[in-house]
Amino acid sequence: MAAPTPRKVTISKSQRITPSVQRIWFTGDELSTFPSVSPGAYIKLMFDLQGNPATSASDLQHVAMRTYTVNHFDSNKQELSIDMVIHADNGITGPASAWATIAKPGDSIMIAGPGQSKPLSSEYDWVLFAGDMTALPSIRNYLSTLPSNATGFAVISVAHETDIVVCEKPVGVEIIWATEMSLPAALDSLNWLSGRPAVWVACEFSDMRAIRKWLKDEKLVPHHQMYISSYWKKGRSEDQHKIDKKQDSDTYLKSLTA
Repeated sequence: MAAPTPRKVTISKSQRITPSVQRIWFTGDELSTFPSVSPGAYIKLMFDLQGNPATSASDLQHVAMRTYTVNHFDSNKQELSIDMVIHADNGITGPASAWATIAKPGDSIMIAGPGQSKPLSSEYDWVLFAGDMTALPSIRNYLSTLPSNATGFAVISVAHETDIVVCEKPVGVEIIWATEMSLPAALDSLNWLSGRPAVWVACEFSDMRAIRKWLKDEKLVPHHQMYISSYWKKGRSEDQHKIDKKQDSDTYLKSLTA
């Protein structure tokens, strides 16, 4: 199947919704063909190799792409929003984070997608979501679509207490905001429930590997009951992380059949 044609979108609004997250709303006629999406859908922002936003098809010969979860899409308004984590490592940040801090209404950028992650398992007794701030939009969207009788946990690591947001969720699903400990440590302290869980995890690469091992070896969660992915890796660009992620995934899948 051919990849969707990149679309040009224009910023209609940009707002810092927490100290670490910039929410950006896009509009544009080319969103008229953007399909409806389910939780976990993502787009790719497109930049030239100097870190400037690509703004036309002629800019797409050599591009760097950065992946972001769809926060919300309104087909009637032709409006799409994403949440962008603002970050820096020793004062150095990537093109997307740098752009998010200065982008303003009227600015344009090319986007690719949408893509879709593996959905939550449809057969379960309870749910377990885990992620850092890069996964928060997906977790929030999943929580809002769960049946009202769902039970379980959502463990979310945030940089500061001020980054905690309100999430629509079933009463039986407890949200645990990890602010003082790592995501793997927060998960390890859970009161594990009986029955079959449906697990959805997305976070930093090293944390993902630790959590995957814990789920597989200690909690004995079958692979088909899990979606687990790294969204980024400390000290690596998205392109570098993509290579590391592919190698790790291939090795892990081979281990399951060994």
